[in-house]
Order: sequence, then C-alpha cells, then structure tokens
Amino acid sequence: MNIIPILTSLSQGFCFALVGVFFIFLAKQLDDWRTRDFDDDRHIDDGNVAVGLRRAGLYLGIAIAMAGALSGSSSGFWLDLIQLAVDGLIITGFLFSSRFINDFIMMGHLDNDAECIKEFTLPDGRTVTGNTALGMVEAGMYIATGFILNGSLSGGGGTFFQSLVSAVLFFVLGQVVLLAFGFVYELITPFNVREEIKKNNLAAGIGLGGILIALGILLMSSLSGPFTGWGTDIAGFAIYTAFGMVLLLVFRSVMDRVLLPTTNLATEIKVDRNVAALVVVESAIAALAIIIAYAI
Repeated sequence: MNIIPILTSLSQGFCFALVGVFFIFLAKQLDDWRTRDFDDDRHIDDGNVAVGLRRAGLYLGIAIAMAGALSGSSSGFWLDLIQLAVDGLIITGFLFSSRFINDFIMMGHLDNDAECIKEFTLPDGRTVTGNTALGMVEAGMYIATGFILNGSLSGGGGTFFQSLVSAVLFFVLGQVVLLAFGFVYELITPFNVREEIKKNNLAAGIGLGGILIALGILLMSSLSGPFTGWGTDIAGFAIYTAFGMVLLLVFRSVMDRVLLPTTNLATEIKVDRNVAALVVVESAIAALAIIIAYAI
C-alpha cells in the first residue's frame, strides 16, 4: 500500500477543515460584534438555551453550506482552497442576511435579540432567561439556509460568474420559499404559531423550525448537481418546491396520527407544550426529507 497519497489526502483535508473552523470563528466574532450590547458567551455560560440554539444553528448552517462547496470535481488543491475561502465569505454573508430576514419578516413582530435575553415566567412558575422557542426558529432558519446553499454551491458546470450568480439567485429564491412556507404553515395550524412562540412555547418553536429544516433538505436536493442552464435549474427548483411543501404538510398530518395515536399535535403544542412529542414528529419528518432527497 502506498501511504503517500493517503497522507496527502489527510493533510489536504486538515487544511480544508481549518478553513471551516476559521469561518465558524469569524461568524462568532461577527455575531459577538452585532450583539455587543450583551455578552453572548456569558449568557451561554449561564445556561441561556435561546442564545445557545441560535449560535448552534449559525455554526451548523456554515458547516452544511461549506460541505456543498467542497463537493464536486477538484481543480487542484490550491485552487480548491482559494475557492473554499471565497465560498466561505459568500456563505457567511448569506447566513447573516438570513438572520435579518428571519428577524424582520418571519418573526417580524418580535425583536429576536431582545427576546433571547428576556426573562420569562413559565406556566409551572419557573423563571428562565431567553425565548428558547424563538431561538429554535432562528436555528432552523440558519440550518435550512445552509442546506439550500449546500445545493447551490455543490456540483460544477458553468463559469465562476455563473456559479456565483446561481448561488445568489437560489439563496434569494430559497429565502422566499422558506418565508412562504412559514406563512402557509401558520395558516393551516389551528392556533397562532407566532403567538405561542412569543410566549416562549418551545414545542411551537420546534414545530416551525423543524419543518423549515426538512424543507431545506428537499430544496438542497433540487439544487445539487452541475449547472445545466437557468431555465432548467429554476424549473427544477420550482417543481421541487411545490412537491416538497405539499409532501411535508401531508406527511406531517400522517405523522400526527401515526406517532401520536392518543392525542394530536395541536394539543401537544398549545396545551401541553410537549417538547418530546415535537422532537419525535419533526425528527421523523426530517428523516423522510433525507430519504427523499437522496432517492430522487
């Protein structure tokens, strides 16, 4: 066995991993600067789950998107490293834009930063710091966006300019789809989702954040692969979007009956605030999205 190629591959992989670590660190520094009115690290040290969730979603979103940038054929180690660094800057910018979109449109009636350090009294009388429901939705938006960027940056074909424009275009379209799906989800849910999230109902946050992640996985599948032309790629994205939205809503209804035979999701969210039930259902929906994404 020739060990040289193995050592070369491992050393190059280590370099790519260092680039990923750098962009996670950069995202932390930028978010620390953005929220300089309060100390995120102190809140995390004090057990603020809301701040922890939003940071976790940001870091996972970066890693998921950069995994797409690393896929496809190699142009040589140094060119690949430079391309990854450029993609990392694009990804970081897009994810912070996604946070802005989440704050001012998806949860437009709430100030996410203020909510994540606000004091809440829970129905059982306990006092907690931070709106964990809102933190979960923000994390879900980051992760879903990461999957969309993974798909738009993966594969190959086309020029560098086409790849860049494609990433920008599908980021914008992906955000529109996620927002539209969030509003559709609220319309068909028999209670006010945003109001429950405002009340720090974590089960409601898991319900919305989880289904956004599942949709992001399906959209990633529609975008993966080489550039084949604007018309074809946009048409494919539109078909996958319609298919994914309908499928997830239907499957969620099925899971409601199959996985929760003695109750229903509306009761578990609004009345019982049952985090365990929502974790089970949303995990099953994400599992289905993963299977479909790699099956079609």
